[in-house]
Order: sequence, then structure tokens, then C-alpha cells
Amino acid sequence: MQSKMIQGPKGRLAYNELGAGHGTPVMFLHADAGRASQWTDMQSRIGGDRRTVAFDAHGCGASEPAGDGDYGYTGRAADVGAVVDALGLPRFVIVAHSGGAAVALRYAADNPSRVAGLLLVDPATDPRLLPQEMRDGFVRELAGPNGLEFLKTYYRSIAGSDPRALEQVLADCEAVVPAARAGFGAALAAWNPEPTLNAWRGPIEVLATAPNVHAGALFELRKDVRHETIADAGHWVQLDQPERIEKSIRKFIGEIEGERR
Repeated sequence: MQSKMIQGPKGRLAYNELGAGHGTPVMFLHADAGRASQWTDMQSRIGGDRRTVAFDAHGCGASEPAGDGDYGYTGRAADVGAVVDALGLPRFVIVAHSGGAAVALRYAADNPSRVAGLLLVDPATDPRLLPQEMRDGFVRELAGPNGLEFLKTYYRSIAGSDPRALEQVLADCEAVVPAARAGFGAALAAWNPEPTLNAWRGPIEVLATAPNVHAGALFELRKDVRHETIADAGHWVQLDQPERIEKSIRKFIGEIEGERR
């Protein structure tokens, strides 16, 4: 899929758009140190009756680094707004993976009238459960001279057993500028998910892999958040089990559209 470009407030952003029709549009958000192409297969599956959009965050893939050096969640949520406004996207569902879930929650909390629902795929969990020294070390390593290899080693440990998924994840890692890699890590280490999680009162569902079912999971922080555990999958579930994720997306959107009728 050939990326197109828009001018965002912090530089140019590369996006992929696929599909058409009258169904509720879907915005896909990728993980930290990822890129939009991690959702390309899902866009093809979902785009038969609706518009789908995914974009490379600043400093990832084909998007320019953030002109102001800000890789935090508020700035990345503003980039979501820039993309959907440029494309004239009406009210839409966000499907967000990993650290992209924090971006989705920030955007939805600030723009509730634009968001029809949030489906969070193996979202980041509450980092406050980790000791401060561990979080500081994580940030320090990512910002250091061996930050790329540090991140690739970590991603290998969570990517699961599909060699094709791992190959794509590691290649996408290499297409992230060092400032973005460090900025994403700093944002995650300092994240308190509760304000935005509690602010969003619309439809929300979490699809979690087994390692992320623990006290820091978003559905443990807010007990009314519906969730499902996906066994035998690596962190990039949409690459490991695309049929399963497609089914979950269609079910989630179907429920939202059914309530409107």
C-alpha cells in the first residue's frame, strides 16, 4: 500500500487509507516504535464497507520526526486529530495497539463526540506497578547509544513464535528515529492511565494477551471495562492471529452500529 502525506502541526505524517462505504470508519493506531503497515492486512479485511485509516506516528516509518521534539501522548493525540480532520473523517472507531492505546484514550477523552468507541488490542498496562528505578533504567537504555538493540531484544521477548511477525516488528523498529524511540519510552514510563481511562465513558473493550492480564491491566483499573484474554499469541496479535482480531473488530463495530438503529 502506497502511503500518502498530510501536513500536521509538527511535520508531515504518512498515512494509509483503504476502503469506502457507509459503515463507521476505523482509525488504526500502531504500537510505540511501530508503523501503520502493522495494520495493513486488517485494513484490507475491514475496509470492504467502510473507510479505514492508519498513519505512521512522527519519527516512525515514513513520517517526519516531530518538529518540536514532543513524542508524548497529548501531542500524538493531536496528530490523530490532524489526520482525521484533513481527511474529513466523521465519527469513527479507534482500534489501537499497545502504546497506541494511551494515545487513543487521550484523544477520546478530549474529543468524545468524535469517537464512536475504543477497541484496545493488548494495550500498555499501568507502569506505576514497576519500581521507579526500573522505569528510569528503561528510559535511560532507550535513550542511550545501544537503544535500538535494547528495544529489539525486548521486542523479541514479547513478539511470540511467528517468525514473520517478528521480522516485521524488528524492521519497523529500525525505521524509528532515536529521538522518537526515547520519547515513546519516557512517555510510557511516566504514564498514569487512570485520568483518561476514567474520562472516557463511551464503548470500550480490551483484548489482552495472557502476560498482560494482571493488576495493572486497564480492566483492573476500571472494573466495568469489558475484556477478553487471547491465548497463544504474541504481543502483535493482529499479526499473529488476524482472523481472531478481525472477528473482534467486526463484533465491536456491529454492536455500536446496532445501538444506533
